[in-house]
Amino acid sequence: MAVGHIAANRLSVHRRAGTRRSAGGGATLIAAVVLLTASLSLGGEGLAPQIPPLGPAEPPAPGRLFSVGHMRAETSGTLTEDWFRRLQRFLESDRELRKALAEEGYSGVSMVSAEGYRDLVARMDQPSELDCAFCPAVAFCRQTGQYTAVFQLRGPSDRGRPPYIFQSGVVIVNSRSPLFREPKTRDQQVPVRLIARDFATSPVALVSRYSAPGYIYPCNELTTRSGLLAFPNRPIFCGSSEEVVKMVMSDAAGMGACERGAIEEVFRRYDIKVPVEEVLDVLLTTPGSPTDPVAFRSRFSPDRSELGKRLKDALMRFFAANRPGQIRLEDSDNEAFRGLRAACDEFDKFPVEMEPR
Repeated sequence: MAVGHIAANRLSVHRRAGTRRSAGGGATLIAAVVLLTASLSLGGEGLAPQIPPLGPAEPPAPGRLFSVGHMRAETSGTLTEDWFRRLQRFLESDRELRKALAEEGYSGVSMVSAEGYRDLVARMDQPSELDCAFCPAVAFCRQTGQYTAVFQLRGPSDRGRPPYIFQSGVVIVNSRSPLFREPKTRDQQVPVRLIARDFATSPVALVSRYSAPGYIYPCNELTTRSGLLAFPNRPIFCGSSEEVVKMVMSDAAGMGACERGAIEEVFRRYDIKVPVEEVLDVLLTTPGSPTDPVAFRSRFSPDRSELGKRLKDALMRFFAANRPGQIRLEDSDNEAFRGLRAACDEFDKFPVEMEPR
């Protein structure tokens, strides 16, 4: 279980001393945050439809298996282990895909659950390890294997049109922070050097070391714009943007960086009635970063491979019937990730230890 999730479950919400909010509004916020802290899981499975569990998969026939890699459920959002087992069964039951697999010398499909970011990238780097990967966008940009981004995962708050689907990152503070602006003064910009200073020295809730909107882009943006080395010395890695919002709201961390859409999602999901602007203040918005891709080995790119075409079609049909939460597939290509690759290269030049764990 991630550090941020443990901390959020153990911390209670404290009402701001001298607050200008009404007592009734504060009580509503306290009750709502306590409720969501107890019920929001790191895996984000609350977004997924409730599908009856299936029994264990039958072992595939002996022979070479087509390998689909992904990160374990606790770091993979709504794409759970059960969801990937269902995907395996679906792919192996598809007649046209089975035919295409056999023509390439494959006897079945294997789901490979990587232990974490480093393990997934290492497997993608090996020429014969993974044939397809559901991976974080940063992992796609850092791997050295030959892959083509065929899809991107799109959530309800993501924007853009295929093949360019993006999500914005934000730096937020709660009402106890000295940088918090009252709603009527939101047109007054907080000096970026003050944001960068607090970002570097205060406890900061972050998504993960391999998150573009929840770590890399905020670090790049604050460092470039402030002239200070804005890398958190007291990071709290939470595993999801929703968990970052919870940590900041409960004052486990006064500042956080996450996907912009996570704020509305938490307030909507738990029907929090207190206006967002009375609880959180968005101090900085980062450039849009591409959402996570589904990547095929380049030799299986759908424009050159019959197996790639059949796999793409099967994935689209499976997502249509087994959509994880509100996530859907959108067509993509490698060009959509050019800006993120440049951001990762810029990030690597800063004189700090920043490699994802």
